[in-house]
Amino acid sequence: MKKILIALFTMVLTITNIYAENGLLKHTTKLVANGKNVLLLFETKTCPYCKIFKKDIEQNKVLHKILKENFNLYSIPIDEYHEYLMGDKNPPKETNTVSLKMGFSVKVTPQIVIFDKNWNKIIQLPGYAGPKQMIIFLNYIVKGIYKKEGLKKYLQEAGMI
Repeated sequence: MKKILIALFTMVLTITNIYAENGLLKHTTKLVANGKNVLLLFETKTCPYCKIFKKDIEQNKVLHKILKENFNLYSIPIDEYHEYLMGDKNPPKETNTVSLKMGFSVKVTPQIVIFDKNWNKIIQLPGYAGPKQMIIFLNYIVKGIYKKEGLKKYLQEAGMI
Protein backbone atom coordinates (compact mmCIF):
# COMPACT_ATOMS: atom_id res chain seq x y z
CA MET A 1 0.00 0.00 0.00
CA LYS A 2 2.83 2.35 0.89
CA LYS A 3 4.52 1.74 -2.49
CA ILE A 4 1.25 2.48 -4.31
CA LEU A 5 0.82 5.77 -2.43
CA ILE A 6 4.41 6.79 -3.16
CA ALA A 7 3.96 5.94 -6.86
CA LEU A 8 0.70 7.88 -6.99
CA PHE A 9 2.25 10.88 -5.25
CA THR A 10 5.22 10.80 -7.66
CA MET A 11 2.87 10.67 -10.66
CA VAL A 12 0.81 13.62 -9.38
CA LEU A 13 3.98 15.59 -8.67
CA THR A 14 5.31 14.87 -12.18
CA ILE A 15 2.05 15.94 -13.82
CA THR A 16 1.95 19.08 -11.67
CA ASN A 17 5.51 19.97 -12.69
CA ILE A 18 4.69 19.50 -16.38
CA TYR A 19 1.77 21.90 -16.12
CA ALA A 20 3.68 24.33 -13.93
CA GLU A 21 6.55 24.35 -16.43
CA ASN A 22 4.22 24.77 -19.42
CA GLY A 23 1.76 27.07 -17.73
CA LEU A 24 0.71 28.57 -21.03
CA LEU A 25 -3.01 27.85 -20.93
CA LYS A 26 -4.41 29.57 -17.87
CA HIS A 27 -7.60 28.48 -16.14
CA THR A 28 -8.56 31.72 -14.45
CA THR A 29 -11.42 34.19 -14.42
CA LYS A 30 -9.18 37.27 -14.77
CA LEU A 31 -8.36 37.74 -18.45
CA VAL A 32 -5.62 40.30 -19.05
CA ALA A 33 -3.19 41.12 -21.83
CA ASN A 34 -0.40 42.59 -19.67
CA GLY A 35 1.47 43.77 -22.77
CA LYS A 36 0.99 40.54 -24.70
CA ASN A 37 -1.45 39.36 -27.34
CA VAL A 38 -4.34 37.26 -26.03
CA LEU A 39 -5.67 33.89 -27.15
CA LEU A 40 -8.99 32.62 -25.81
CA LEU A 41 -9.66 28.90 -26.22
CA PHE A 42 -13.37 28.13 -25.97
CA GLU A 43 -13.59 24.45 -25.08
CA THR A 44 -15.67 21.72 -23.47
CA LYS A 45 -14.70 18.75 -21.33
CA THR A 46 -15.71 16.33 -24.08
CA CYS A 47 -14.05 18.11 -27.03
CA PRO A 48 -11.42 15.79 -28.53
CA TYR A 49 -9.91 18.49 -30.74
CA CYS A 50 -9.52 20.80 -27.73
CA LYS A 51 -7.35 18.11 -26.15
CA ILE A 52 -5.35 17.75 -29.36
CA PHE A 53 -4.80 21.52 -29.54
CA LYS A 54 -3.57 21.58 -25.93
CA LYS A 55 -1.24 18.67 -26.71
CA ASP A 56 0.04 20.59 -29.76
CA ILE A 57 0.88 23.54 -27.48
CA GLU A 58 2.89 21.28 -25.21
CA GLN A 59 4.68 19.20 -27.84
CA ASN A 60 5.33 21.48 -30.83
CA LYS A 61 8.41 23.49 -29.87
CA VAL A 62 7.90 26.28 -32.42
CA LEU A 63 4.23 26.75 -31.51
CA HIS A 64 5.05 26.61 -27.80
CA LYS A 65 7.80 29.24 -28.14
CA ILE A 66 5.67 31.68 -30.15
CA LEU A 67 2.81 31.38 -27.67
CA LYS A 68 5.01 31.60 -24.57
CA GLU A 69 6.86 34.70 -25.75
CA ASN A 70 3.95 36.63 -27.28
CA PHE A 71 0.58 35.53 -25.88
CA ASN A 72 -1.48 35.09 -22.76
CA LEU A 73 -3.66 32.01 -23.30
CA TYR A 74 -6.93 31.49 -21.46
CA SER A 75 -9.28 28.53 -21.33
CA ILE A 76 -12.98 29.35 -21.48
CA PRO A 77 -14.91 26.16 -20.65
CA ILE A 78 -18.33 26.78 -22.18
CA ASP A 79 -19.89 23.81 -20.39
CA GLU A 80 -19.26 25.53 -17.04
CA TYR A 81 -20.55 28.86 -15.79
CA HIS A 82 -17.95 31.39 -14.65
CA GLU A 83 -17.89 35.14 -14.17
CA TYR A 84 -14.90 36.86 -15.75
CA LEU A 85 -13.03 40.14 -15.48
CA MET A 86 -11.76 40.92 -18.97
CA GLY A 87 -9.30 43.55 -20.10
CA ASP A 88 -6.53 45.69 -18.72
CA LYS A 89 -8.60 48.80 -18.02
CA ASN A 90 -9.47 49.71 -14.47
CA PRO A 91 -12.11 48.56 -13.84
CA PRO A 92 -12.03 45.59 -16.23
CA LYS A 93 -15.14 44.56 -18.12
CA GLU A 94 -17.35 42.18 -16.16
CA THR A 95 -18.69 39.29 -18.21
CA ASN A 96 -19.56 35.60 -17.91
CA THR A 97 -19.42 32.36 -19.85
CA VAL A 98 -22.84 32.84 -21.46
CA SER A 99 -22.07 36.40 -22.56
CA LEU A 100 -18.70 35.40 -24.00
CA LYS A 101 -20.19 32.42 -25.81
CA MET A 102 -22.99 34.55 -27.29
CA GLY A 103 -20.74 37.55 -27.99
CA PHE A 104 -18.35 35.45 -30.05
CA SER A 105 -21.10 33.23 -31.53
CA VAL A 106 -19.38 30.08 -30.28
CA LYS A 107 -21.23 27.09 -31.71
CA VAL A 108 -18.36 24.60 -32.08
CA THR A 109 -15.27 23.81 -30.06
CA PRO A 110 -12.48 24.39 -30.13
CA GLN A 111 -13.06 28.02 -30.98
CA ILE A 112 -10.01 30.24 -30.83
CA VAL A 113 -10.27 34.01 -30.63
CA ILE A 114 -7.04 35.98 -30.90
CA PHE A 115 -6.59 39.61 -29.85
CA ASP A 116 -3.68 41.99 -30.11
CA LYS A 117 -2.14 43.64 -27.02
CA ASN A 118 -4.90 46.28 -26.99
CA TRP A 119 -7.75 43.73 -27.05
CA ASN A 120 -8.56 44.32 -30.72
CA LYS A 121 -9.98 41.08 -32.10
CA ILE A 122 -7.85 39.95 -35.04
CA ILE A 123 -8.79 36.33 -35.80
CA GLN A 124 -11.56 33.93 -34.81
CA LEU A 125 -11.01 30.29 -35.73
CA PRO A 126 -13.94 27.88 -35.43
CA GLY A 127 -12.63 24.33 -35.17
CA TYR A 128 -9.19 22.81 -34.94
CA ALA A 129 -6.12 24.19 -36.71
CA GLY A 130 -2.96 22.08 -36.58
CA PRO A 131 0.41 23.42 -35.43
CA LYS A 132 1.57 24.40 -38.93
CA GLN A 133 -1.60 26.43 -39.55
CA MET A 134 -1.61 27.95 -36.04
CA ILE A 135 1.97 29.14 -36.47
CA ILE A 136 0.93 30.93 -39.67
CA PHE A 137 -2.04 32.58 -37.90
CA LEU A 138 0.06 33.57 -34.89
CA ASN A 139 2.85 35.04 -37.04
CA TYR A 140 0.23 37.20 -38.75
CA ILE A 141 -0.25 38.91 -35.40
CA VAL A 142 3.23 38.66 -33.85
CA LYS A 143 4.92 40.16 -36.91
CA GLY A 144 2.31 42.94 -37.11
CA ILE A 145 1.22 41.91 -40.61
CA TYR A 146 -2.44 42.34 -39.61
CA LYS A 147 -1.84 46.10 -39.38
CA LYS A 148 -1.06 46.42 -43.08
CA GLU A 149 -2.43 43.37 -44.88
CA GLY A 150 -5.75 41.56 -44.84
CA LEU A 151 -5.92 38.01 -43.52
CA LYS A 152 -7.15 36.55 -46.81
CA LYS A 153 -4.21 37.96 -48.79
CA TYR A 154 -1.76 36.82 -46.11
CA LEU A 155 -3.19 33.28 -46.10
CA GLN A 156 -3.01 33.17 -49.92
CA GLU A 157 0.66 34.21 -49.81
CA ALA A 158 1.29 31.59 -47.12
CA GLY A 159 -0.31 28.92 -49.35
CA MET A 160 -3.17 28.16 -46.98
CA ILE A 161 -5.92 29.15 -49.41
